[in-house]
Parts: sequence; C-alpha cells; structure tokens
Amino acid sequence: MEREIPVDPDPATHNPIQRTIAAANEVLSQHVPDTDGWCLGCLACWGRLVLIEQCTQVEWATAVRSRYGGGPPAQVG
Repeated sequence: MEREIPVDPDPATHNPIQRTIAAANEVLSQHVPDTDGWCLGCLACWGRLVLIEQCTQVEWATAVRSRYGGGPPAQVG
C-alpha cells in the first residue's frame, strides 16, 4: 500500500513544539504495535538485530505527547 507523505515547504515558519507534536502524532499513526509491543516495520527492521521490548519510535512519540500534550496517550502493548 503506497502512502503519500506531504512535505512542508517552509517548516521554519511553524512553532517547533507544534511541529514536534505533529511528528509524534504521525509516528503513532504509523507505528501501531502488536501484542508484543512491536510494529510490523520495526520488527522487520530491528527484530533480528537487537533485543528491545517495544518500538522505540512509539516510546519517543508517547513521551513527546505526555510532555507537551497533543492527544490521548497511546496504548502500548
């Protein structure tokens, strides 16, 4: 499934906190963990290389949203 990813032509004009929250929301929409805490993309990329308990992108995005707001906390694992 192909997805189009929009690019902001002038990101410097936007609030950096709002850009970070938007990036965190995008990560959470794309990195949906399974029951083991891994999204399919991270499992395919990292699953055989490192021993991590869950998708690190989801950890980052959840930390951003808990610090700055931007929506309800993500359900992980």
